[in-house]
Amino acid sequence: MQRSFITFWLITALLCSFWPKPTYASDLCFCAATPIWWHSSTPAAHEVALFRLVIERDTLAPNAILSIFADTRYEAYLNGNFVGRGPARFSRQHREYDQLSLGDLTPGRHVLIVRVQWAPNVRRSESERPLLWALLQSEGQTLATSGPHWQTQPLLAYRSDAAPVHRWGLIGPTEIVDLRLLPPDWSRMGTASPWQPAVAVEVTPARFTARSIPLTVEVDIPIQRISTGWLGEDFVPIELLSSEDQVLVQLHVKHQTILTLVSLQDELTTNITINGNQLIWRPASERPPGIVTASYPATVGTHTLRVTGLSERPKGWTIFISRDGLASIPTLNATAHAGRRVLLAPPHPDPQAVTVSDTPSPTLSFQPPASYAVLDLGRTVHGRLYAEVAGPDGATVDIGWDERLWQQTIPLPFPGELHPEWNQVDSWRLDGREQRLTTIDTRAGRYIVIAVWSNEPVEIRNIQVREERYPVTQIGSFASDDPLLNRIWQVGVDSLLPNMTDAYTDTPWRERGQWWGDAFVSYHINQVAFGDQLLLRRGVRQLADAFTTEGAPAAMAPHDGGRMLDYGMLWVQAIAEDLQRTDDPALARELWPTIIRFLNHLATYRRNDTGLLDLPAGHWSQTTYLDSSVTVARYGQSTPVNAMYYGTLRAAAAIAIALGETEAANHWESEAALLRNRINQYLYDQPRRRYITTIINSQPIAAGPHAQAFALAYDLVPPTEISAVADALLSLISHDFTRPNLQLYGMFWALEGLRRAGQINEAIQLIKEFYGWQLAQGATTWWEHLNSDRFWYASRSHSWSGAPTWFLTTAIVGARQTGPTTWEVIPAWESMNHATGIIPLLSGSLIVTWERSDCSFGRVTIQAPKGTQGALLLPPPSDSTVITYNGEEVWSPNHHNATISQTADGRIRIPLSGGQEYIIERQQACFTIWIPTVQH
Repeated sequence: MQRSFITFWLITALLCSFWPKPTYASDLCFCAATPIWWHSSTPAAHEVALFRLVIERDTLAPNAILSIFADTRYEAYLNGNFVGRGPARFSRQHREYDQLSLGDLTPGRHVLIVRVQWAPNVRRSESERPLLWALLQSEGQTLATSGPHWQTQPLLAYRSDAAPVHRWGLIGPTEIVDLRLLPPDWSRMGTASPWQPAVAVEVTPARFTARSIPLTVEVDIPIQRISTGWLGEDFVPIELLSSEDQVLVQLHVKHQTILTLVSLQDELTTNITINGNQLIWRPASERPPGIVTASYPATVGTHTLRVTGLSERPKGWTIFISRDGLASIPTLNATAHAGRRVLLAPPHPDPQAVTVSDTPSPTLSFQPPASYAVLDLGRTVHGRLYAEVAGPDGATVDIGWDERLWQQTIPLPFPGELHPEWNQVDSWRLDGREQRLTTIDTRAGRYIVIAVWSNEPVEIRNIQVREERYPVTQIGSFASDDPLLNRIWQVGVDSLLPNMTDAYTDTPWRERGQWWGDAFVSYHINQVAFGDQLLLRRGVRQLADAFTTEGAPAAMAPHDGGRMLDYGMLWVQAIAEDLQRTDDPALARELWPTIIRFLNHLATYRRNDTGLLDLPAGHWSQTTYLDSSVTVARYGQSTPVNAMYYGTLRAAAAIAIALGETEAANHWESEAALLRNRINQYLYDQPRRRYITTIINSQPIAAGPHAQAFALAYDLVPPTEISAVADALLSLISHDFTRPNLQLYGMFWALEGLRRAGQINEAIQLIKEFYGWQLAQGATTWWEHLNSDRFWYASRSHSWSGAPTWFLTTAIVGARQTGPTTWEVIPAWESMNHATGIIPLLSGSLIVTWERSDCSFGRVTIQAPKGTQGALLLPPPSDSTVITYNGEEVWSPNHHNATISQTADGRIRIPLSGGQEYIIERQQACFTIWIPTVQH
């Protein structure tokens, strides 16, 4: 006790020296609290603990706020009512605490319960050790802090050895729960186990600040369809535990039969014997790869099934054996890996297996001995299933999520040989009482399979699926006279929603990592759909924390995802875009030292003779990624890499100008101009009028689509060559989707390049072909790449594939934000007959509608928020062009309004102010349609 007391004060003193006070609340010092856990020993791979604080109030405590942080995650309840969960993903260097509103604490007794899950992973938070940290205040007065006076108990209902969702530790553990050890009212009072004093624990000092983004929210997701059936009704699962190397199972046979066994192809399976006889295993017919079956003729009597080698399988092993002829059924002793039994049991669709009632929320009655239901959510969802369950003691409920179906029947949340690292199946053992089913951590997929193993019926009531996501409301929209394009635009938004949580993530399903290439594209979709800036700002700060002192970039943060130079360059470009949109230099100023270090690091790859970046060959995680289909373009003197470098130098120069760093701005602009000349000197194939892919060891590598796309997108191409390079891009793209050479991530730069080249119709055709094909295959969120249907490990919900959403708004509707209160509209007259769209601005919404009946007439209607300024840009006029502005003629062959000007390329620029509706009409005689080359 004396040692704990001394440790308490040492930790407090140390942390007070590291913990800054938030600027908005100088009286809040989180260092007054002490980090606690239920023990101070080395933790298991997975632990869950409860903490309780009883608050006795004689007087009202108004507006109580609970500041809280936990490693890895927490759920907080006050008097049994849920009040919040968190924290947002964190790094070792920087952590953010949440501030939960508890309302007024009235006189009397209040019980605060916090459930904390220790679940380390390598894609979200950089966990150090399990802990809870909390501070309760009311209007600046501290009411309570975490410390040894809090009560705690381990929640032993959760298996500490549960199999991971991904074998590489990407997600964390599955949740295998014994409800006999978890009373239904645990969130109000805890469990029957005795409470003990919390233990102060030591942690490495880190920078703590208040949460910089809103708390995530849960949104109800309707269940689109429910299908049901039997799950291996002719078989019995036998779970073999790994506590001993050898297990003997006595099989009592009441009549002569052929015993059929089902298992996974494995050395352990081949060692299974019955009565000492080796079994002959063969691939199971019409089952997923890796499932094998064997037969054994059994007479009446007792037979011994022997399994050896279990000590090498810490999560146990599972086999199925045919039920026919067995006099008794072995007890199901669940292993730490629930996914195997869901995979091995053959599904037989049958509506009689599960009774479905749809009001008010679905209730499912599962019939014994083993039945299943599949819930179709319509698209991939990142969230949790909530339900009440009632069934006999000893029954088992397994719930798994996945993005696809096997043979249009059942998802494979553990797909075995198809993706052996993956296992997104949680499990609950029932205790005969009505209980609540859900997971602490989120799960993801389009399909949910519920499998019930029981000798009596089990009822699962009031099933709800709620998506956990960032709290944004869709403001943006797109509609045109092309229904396919309208649908493609919205699918891009639907793909972003589950990937927009406490970070822009790559996929909600496989990884959930904040990879910056994914974040960059996602941020652009957000710009035209939601208009949030905070999530990007938090992300660029987290990446900055992970750059090395020498300036090598982070590809992902938290956690080390590699040192990808292109992702680092997109990080600089994102900062420049944030600065342009907000005109707030604070973020750029904060990150300025890291920007300088990174630009200096990039310069170390520059050749003295050519002035181009020359990257050594290596794994993409240590070089560049560029696109899923790219190979050699990642190395050498690469056109795509050097094009991106050119864009990065210009972005850095723009940041420097905004910060008043004139010397740096001039230097980077000079470097960019020189680089542009060198790229066109060394990498442009003038006779063929296209860019080569790269130069490796003095050998030029032939042109590919990415070289043309990136050169166009970053405005490298001389004006006289733009049309030829755009044509080369289109001609080089493979339309064989089994061997694509342009993938969905790289599509962002391909479309941007075509937009800048003025080849809008060609870009639209590309979108229809690549994305219409996915829709025809049943996609409801965009795939990771075009062949995601061929590989079980490939994601079907990747927001990096959503470039068309950005393109259709900014290039077809032609609307984009150019500053905190400025915007522009450039309608794509030549693309279709009608388009309308809304984009979110910082102060409201910009609404644009345009239409044309034929080549002689076009109308644009614009509404913008008050206090904003913008411009409409129309094609160069002909000798017959007449333009009216809310009915008043402002341009004709004989009259030009003084407020209207022409740009250098001849376009008509009409300045507009927000706060009213504008109707601009253009009439002219039909000649040719002008296709602009857009410069931004």
